[in-house]
Amino acid sequence: MFLNVVSLLVGFLCLFVVFLMLISTKTNRKANRYLILILFIAGLQRFVNAVEVLGFTTITYSPLKIRFTFAFFIIPIYYLFFRRLIQRNSKLKKEFLHFILPTVLVLMNSNNYYISYYFYLAFSAFYFVSILLLVKELTQMKKLSMLEKSNYNTIRTWVFLMTIITFLLVVYSNYFLFSETKPRINLNVFYRFSSLLWLVTIIYMFRNPIIIFGEHHLIKSLQKNAHQDIVIWNTKPLRLIENKDRLLYSTIFNTIDSIILDIQKLQRSIPVISTTTLTAKTIAQELKIPKSHLDLVFKYYCHYSVNDFSNLVKVNFALTLINEGYLKSYTVASLGEKCLFNSRFTFSKNFKKFIGISVSDFVNMNVN
Repeated sequence: MFLNVVSLLVGFLCLFVVFLMLISTKTNRKANRYLILILFIAGLQRFVNAVEVLGFTTITYSPLKIRFTFAFFIIPIYYLFFRRLIQRNSKLKKEFLHFILPTVLVLMNSNNYYISYYFYLAFSAFYFVSILLLVKELTQMKKLSMLEKSNYNTIRTWVFLMTIITFLLVVYSNYFLFSETKPRINLNVFYRFSSLLWLVTIIYMFRNPIIIFGEHHLIKSLQKNAHQDIVIWNTKPLRLIENKDRLLYSTIFNTIDSIILDIQKLQRSIPVISTTTLTAKTIAQELKIPKSHLDLVFKYYCHYSVNDFSNLVKVNFALTLINEGYLKSYTVASLGEKCLFNSRFTFSKNFKKFIGISVSDFVNMNVN
């Protein structure tokens, strides 16, 4: 009884999240439509099943109980969800190809169940392995924008939860097909116990609104905290000190922390960054230290090259000006010039590189 009520609650919450995501699609233009579809299917299945099991109706409305071949549609939907989330691939024409075979199978509705069973096993295993390869790709990502770095841990945990859900779906659907027990009982048990995992997943979504509301929510957060340090500096060397650098490293070891702290003060100083491009030479002049000391600190303690660091500081300054309403009176080209970029193209290229979206998209989301 308790698990049936949980299943009913989870079904309602999934459908409620779908509603929230649909009404936010105007601002969250990059919403993962397959996540909406997954939540709708999961929510509707559990809600309808709970209503049936709790005795509110004697009619079976679940599509899977009527025709299990509909399951061939579900696995590709999960795969495309992962692909859009990790690769941000959204070519609809190619995505439609994944649904040709399921459509043919549903229309044929073959009575040769044993062929369908083994075929479904191979079909689902292929897609699940493809999903695992996508997850591996996520864990090996190195070049991330500010937006991606800001929510990397959230997305990684989210992917982990969805991978578990997908794994259980694949395992249980195959168990269900090869089982000799009654299908109705099998599905009821699956819906009830899987609802516990879905409940954890829904709670995680509410605790991390970026999953529901997408980049728009994250950008609002970034706008409020534009001066916070994105991970630029490391407290320990990022790699082994090379033999040729050991002597200099031992000489300045006790001052490295103070050098990094002074650089951080410079990168936040509006009077400095509005008039000076922070190259290795200019930073060394400002801090009154040898350039060789600075080169070593950047080499072993900074996540960026000196050139990328310089451009990142400029982009951070641009974020500050945008939040202060600079673009209400001036153009994007003027903003780039104000931040000491050589051209609008260079400014736009670096803004998208570090933030993850174009200046215009960032501003439009700010307006919305």
